[in-house]
Amino acid sequence: MVYGGKPSTGCKNCRQRKIKCDERKPACTQCTNTDRLCPGYAHLFDLVLRDETESVSRKVQRGKRRGLKAPRTAGQASGQQGTIGTIAPSSAIATTASSGLFLPKSFQDAPEQQAVNSFFSTYIVIHRHPYSRRGYLDCLLPLYQITRHDSLLSLATTAIALAVQGGSPKTRHYRDISPSYFGKALQKTSRAIRDPVESVKDETLMAVLLLSFYERVLAVAEDKQASGVHDTGAVAVVKHRGKENGRSDLSARLLLAVQTQVVEHCIQTSAPFGKTSADLDSLRPDTFDNAASRLTSLSASVSDFLAFANPILRNRNGYPSEEQFTTILDYATKVETQLSTWPAGVVDEWWWKPSHTFDKLPSHERNLFAYNRRVDIYLDIWIASIWNSYRSTVLMIQYTVLQTLGMLNPPPLSREAARIVTAINKVQELVDDICGTVPFNLGTKTFGGPTDRKEVKYPDDGTTKPSDDYRRSASGLGGWFLMEPLKTAAHAIALREGQQEWILKQIERIQRIYTIRKPIEKPVSAMPSPSCPGGR
Repeated sequence: MVYGGKPSTGCKNCRQRKIKCDERKPACTQCTNTDRLCPGYAHLFDLVLRDETESVSRKVQRGKRRGLKAPRTAGQASGQQGTIGTIAPSSAIATTASSGLFLPKSFQDAPEQQAVNSFFSTYIVIHRHPYSRRGYLDCLLPLYQITRHDSLLSLATTAIALAVQGGSPKTRHYRDISPSYFGKALQKTSRAIRDPVESVKDETLMAVLLLSFYERVLAVAEDKQASGVHDTGAVAVVKHRGKENGRSDLSARLLLAVQTQVVEHCIQTSAPFGKTSADLDSLRPDTFDNAASRLTSLSASVSDFLAFANPILRNRNGYPSEEQFTTILDYATKVETQLSTWPAGVVDEWWWKPSHTFDKLPSHERNLFAYNRRVDIYLDIWIASIWNSYRSTVLMIQYTVLQTLGMLNPPPLSREAARIVTAINKVQELVDDICGTVPFNLGTKTFGGPTDRKEVKYPDDGTTKPSDDYRRSASGLGGWFLMEPLKTAAHAIALREGQQEWILKQIERIQRIYTIRKPIEKPVSAMPSPSCPGGR
């Protein structure tokens, strides 16, 4: 490490402006008076033992001004040729002595290399429950270890690593670098899916999934809906591969990841999933079945329901007929009944438990980080995410039911009125459950990007401190996993007073943590209020 003299303990803004910082919390006076977002204060230990790469970076810049050569990257030092800054996976993977796992080495100060290193340590090499394997990031490591440094998978990995790690205040410029790698990966993808050998490889399918991940990250960062074009491409690759190329455990998990992403995108956009669900189910090995995969299969019918109901309810050229209303409500009952079977098949250890850790916080902090003092803890961050996926899907059904009943004219009969009450109560329960996951996903974090910060508190069971794996996964993934469920919850009607505002503040907190620039506006529900039957 490099010691650079007595460090300044002021906030980054004041240090950059070279003015005295009063270090008030949560925001210093200088930032408050100039309407700046105060980035907070680094831990004294981190300030004293500054990262060596910062010193090296300054030396590089001084060397450039003097006409000196900058230090070579790892690829250049080993004589490798290829895209600048791309890590050569075969030589850039090191074994950790403590765990026996493989991690990318940290090479000097190239942004690409630092981003990939942090990406693996934050998102990939983390213990998780085997039945919660619904995604694909844990499939990346074995493929990345054997890929070429200039391969499609290497380029896609570098692109997403730069995009995600660009969520930290100190590395925002990473997102400016990522599009070039994304573009190169797209070019190689186009060639790979036309090649009879490359198109059936797990490496190619993984790269397409990473490109979809990249699209989603940027969509969230810009507060817009992802197009889903790469999801469609992934489905095409899976169908082309056929069942004979999907028999391994890794291939089956990639297939499930494709199916999950397409289902979630269809639900968010009210697009039909239709025959695609049955096609993908038929390709998955019979032995590959867990709670996560069952939820994906059950959720497929919800996307078809929403694709049927929403065009009818949102048709401005004509009012739905009584027959259409009845069909929508019966259809909703059918898919809700199917989906309600999922929790019954969940193992006991997947159910959440209450935590009282945050009860020790001052009341104003507790109210900021936990709604109505509710703090739930789960086995890991992925299980909490799967539960929230289930809740969000049921919420979409209830929203459609309430919208349908709110449009009935004449006013609903006692039977329909009872269903309104049931739906509102169900919505409140589900939104409370989603709010209960916020402390588990975010802790007390308010800024700092995807890296773990020692001063951030996370809930526990009162006997065991939060593990390092949990802290890293919550820091890196917690906000991303929460964004869509919170947005879905924010559109609920008839919530308790102040709950929607609390949810919106949590969304703003996530945007601040990951430096998502565009703020989300207060949602205006498209649903007529069920208390005003016949409203249009």
